[in-house]
Amino acid sequence: MPYTAVVFDLDGTLVESHIDYEKMGTKIKELLMEMGMTTHIENRRKAYMVTRQGEKSLLEYGLPKENLEITLTRLDQLMNNIELDALPTMLLKPNVIETLTELQEADYKLGIATRSHGEYAVQALKKFSLTDYFHGVIGRDETPYPKPDPRHLLSTIELIKAKPEETLYIGDTTTDLTTSLAANVDFIGYWRDDAWAQRLMDGGCKKIIKDLYDLVKLARL
Repeated sequence: MPYTAVVFDLDGTLVESHIDYEKMGTKIKELLMEMGMTTHIENRRKAYMVTRQGEKSLLEYGLPKENLEITLTRLDQLMNNIELDALPTMLLKPNVIETLTELQEADYKLGIATRSHGEYAVQALKKFSLTDYFHGVIGRDETPYPKPDPRHLLSTIELIKAKPEETLYIGDTTTDLTTSLAANVDFIGYWRDDAWAQRLMDGGCKKIIKDLYDLVKLARL
């Protein structure tokens, strides 16, 4: 069935971000300890992964249930502030404008499903005058089920008034791949670097592109 819609990841796919994930992970670890998490988290990367896995993970690692709501609020604010700090150094990926223009002129419905904060996504699109290309954007704070939960992607597809079986999803990480597989939505990997490309292939990704403009042809298949 021909595709009628394309949903994009944001960071690493449409834009080259320089978010200080080292600082983010360290701050997350400090906050979780402050809020009473009983399980020792050995490093910032582990703290970040525990947070990404959601409420259940936080409770399993010993965060007091009575502190859950305020912790989630403070985590969201912390990550959003660090993401917003990176906006001035953000760069647009090659051929983004050309790709989006072609897809728009061909009447594709376009959306974004991102693990970044919704405000950050809005500001990123404004920075490069991309807002008018997209029919809908859902950030991590705008869904109770952020990626890799398939409902994040499926909600984005519903928002842009498309059908999963007629949608192509493109992203640069295994989180994107896992999301698409769980949602049963066709996936194209975007080459960030050799290491991430290998992770995608090891995860079962069948097609990876280095030039975003190649998506125009693939979307028409």
